[in-house]
Amino acid sequence: MNNDSCLPNASAPCSGLGYPVYVVNATSADHVKLAIDFARDNNVRLNVKALGHDYLKRSATPFSLSIWTRYMISDYEIHKTFKPRGCEITINTTAVTAGAGSYVKDIYTNLKDYNLTVVDGLGPEVTMGGYLTGGGHSPISIIFGLGSDQLYEVEMVTPTGEILTANECQNTDLFWAIRGGGGSTFGVLTKVTVRTVPSTPIATFDLTVEAKPSSTVYWDIVTYLLAQFPALAESNVAAFTYLYPNISTAGRAGDVASFEAIFASYDPPSESTLEDLLIPYVRHVNETFSGKVTTKVKSTVLPNFYSLFQKYADDSGAGVDKVVGSRLLPPEILKDEAFGDALKEFAGEVGARLYMVAGPGVWNAVPRGASDAVNPAWRKALIHAVTSQDWTPLDGIERSVVENSIDKIQVEALRRLVPDSGAYLNEAYLKEPDFQQAFWGNNYERLHQIKKAVDPDDVFWCRVCVGIEEWEEVGDRLCRVQ
Repeated sequence: MNNDSCLPNASAPCSGLGYPVYVVNATSADHVKLAIDFARDNNVRLNVKALGHDYLKRSATPFSLSIWTRYMISDYEIHKTFKPRGCEITINTTAVTAGAGSYVKDIYTNLKDYNLTVVDGLGPEVTMGGYLTGGGHSPISIIFGLGSDQLYEVEMVTPTGEILTANECQNTDLFWAIRGGGGSTFGVLTKVTVRTVPSTPIATFDLTVEAKPSSTVYWDIVTYLLAQFPALAESNVAAFTYLYPNISTAGRAGDVASFEAIFASYDPPSESTLEDLLIPYVRHVNETFSGKVTTKVKSTVLPNFYSLFQKYADDSGAGVDKVVGSRLLPPEILKDEAFGDALKEFAGEVGARLYMVAGPGVWNAVPRGASDAVNPAWRKALIHAVTSQDWTPLDGIERSVVENSIDKIQVEALRRLVPDSGAYLNEAYLKEPDFQQAFWGNNYERLHQIKKAVDPDDVFWCRVCVGIEEWEEVGDRLCRVQ
């Protein structure tokens, strides 16, 4: 999301506005401290970036000094139990300490030999820092909660240049804020300690249903299947669902509409758990819409979470002009009469992705210290609904049309449907209206107070972040709001 300042195509124009002037390749907390102190003392705009996996342009800042945390990886330390620094209590679960720049795929790889895993996603090159500070959903969140809920302790460098530890016993406001309050705001994480869980077998069930494009039959099938999701969640089933109302529009061959879903059950009671739950729904679709649909199913039991990651890891490339929009949906709305029409409007012609990654584990999560700054809408949601559109590079008119469609038509349909809900910070519309409410709800006021307390000089500022109100971008410069 660099405004086409430098495109992947080497023959395209390149202005450099998507890049910092200087970069600190930080591999230790001391390197981060030096960069922060220099930026603060010299009134230099500061940027933090690991891999730049960001839909909100927070990792791209022109004319800045950038702290690059990609190699903030350190050695992995496995704990049988964990005693946070400064605490008298010991947490009686396994845990791992890793650098905040560690790749998801590397953590999974290092833990598999211990038959352990962490609550994390399917993006191989997402790093721990950005994932945890945004909340972080996972195929096993439905059991264990969000990524932020797993955090036991961090080492971080504050805007004043202090290297400190934050946990439930010390620097507790910071510990609360960085778990869901967003990155590049309260400081730079350098090390994290998170809970690990057993890497048990995982049952998967792949379902594809095809019908005529954008037909009544297609949408009747979609709404019927999604109405069953609350019952599936009660059985701790996660789902990654992809709606293609017109596959040719979605860039796929064939003149059909497709409902595609991957269901997953962590540590299933039996090898047939998902088949027993889902085959009756498939049978109902085949019987009700006989002659109008084609269904395909495939059931597998994978040996562990690492195998799930290897099979379904997101391998989509970067460097595209894309805008994303999303909304968190509570379970009851999936059976509401208005849901079908709103979903159709949300998906449009390009489709949508509905991730059932909340549910009981997220609703009932008890983070260390009793709470964290994760969007309260997560605690009532079942589905993280996402849509996106691309545009042709350097085509400003097409971009305006795409952004208007995402904001004013597609996402707006779900805003109207669930006005009291919100959106997932790390996968949301970059110009989300009233983003403070959408991303943090009633947590925002406390987050803003903590931000002002720990960063009185506004060393850290980024788009769509806590504390944005005090500054604004004027051209390519950052100016204090008068």
